[in-house]
Amino acid sequence: MKKKLNIFCVLMLLLMATQVVMTFVTGADAFMEGWEKGSEEGIAHTWSALFGFFVKLFAVVAAFVSFISFFRFILNVNHNKVFVWENVHLLRLTAYGLMILAAVAAGDELYSGCSFTEVYDHFFDAFLFGTFNLIISEVFAIGLKLQEEQDLTI
Repeated sequence: MKKKLNIFCVLMLLLMATQVVMTFVTGADAFMEGWEKGSEEGIAHTWSALFGFFVKLFAVVAAFVSFISFFRFILNVNHNKVFVWENVHLLRLTAYGLMILAAVAAGDELYSGCSFTEVYDHFFDAFLFGTFNLIISEVFAIGLKLQEEQDLTI
């Protein structure tokens, strides 16, 4: 049973890493286009560009925190620490990181003029995975509360 859980967790970790890599690979052309466009323009858009940079940096940090949290969750499961409060917090961090990443990236895409269908195609799966992690973390939390109540029952 633990072997199946490990396989599923490693598969999920690989899917998360693939999504991040594909986001950077598919965004490389847009990055170069924006770099060239930005170097041709003057100082008029400096503050908005600086704000956009920090928003995108926030999204990258959220993705990194999400990835590390999920990795730590896998390590806890491998060390037979499955139903502990730390895993609830790690799954919540993973969920919030993915949802923040999806929301910031979708907002950036909408701001740059992409259609809703393109945004849906690119970022809905990250938001859905974050929501799923949030649901699983709440199931873990309910299970832990029930376990604590059972431990107190004589």
